[in-house]
Amino acid sequence: MQPVKSVPFFSLARAARREAGLSQAVLAEKAGCRQSQISAFEAGVPGKISREATLRIAETLGLEPPPEPQPPADGAVGAAGAGLSGAASAWPAPAGLAEVSVPFCPDFQCLSNMPYFIGEQLLFLPLGFCGGGVRCAVCGEVLQRRCPSCGGRFRGHGGCCETCGRPLVELPEGVAADPREWAAAQRAAVSDFAAMAAPRAGGVPSFAARR
Repeated sequence: MQPVKSVPFFSLARAARREAGLSQAVLAEKAGCRQSQISAFEAGVPGKISREATLRIAETLGLEPPPEPQPPADGAVGAAGAGLSGAASAWPAPAGLAEVSVPFCPDFQCLSNMPYFIGEQLLFLPLGFCGGGVRCAVCGEVLQRRCPSCGGRFRGHGGCCETCGRPLVELPEGVAADPREWAAAQRAAVSDFAAMAAPRAGGVPSFAARR
């Protein structure tokens, strides 16, 4: 008889968050951390959120918190996540921006997001295949319509927020040993999916749902 394997807390949290219809940005606000930290946490990257944030996540989602990790033998405390517990400060929205929000999927693995590089910075271009409802039509993630960093509206242009300039979707640290190699493989997968999806969408990706 095979022993029963326990499900990691990050997997339970991801499933519970999606079941509750919460976006990563909303959970990050409740946990007191950044959306990119939640993304890394849900991808199984260790040390990206504090114990306090973990407890807030468990409380928000109605989960049993995981056991507290034991400190290193020498008593040293790692710097991962230090100074990141506070939410990003709000940025003033530029005057004259149209009051329009376009949905995008915040999941870096979703095939509705095309990875691309500007210099050494990896960004993601939402292609518009995610649909216009509450959840992504491609992967089932809860859609967002605002920048996870500053709350500025996403109007369907590029991979960076037009208000604060930060990336809308990020590759969590520690997920890929070689981000360029990972991005090349992901671009191929996205291109294959886009070739299948484009004819069903009239041949061109469309940001149909603008709110």
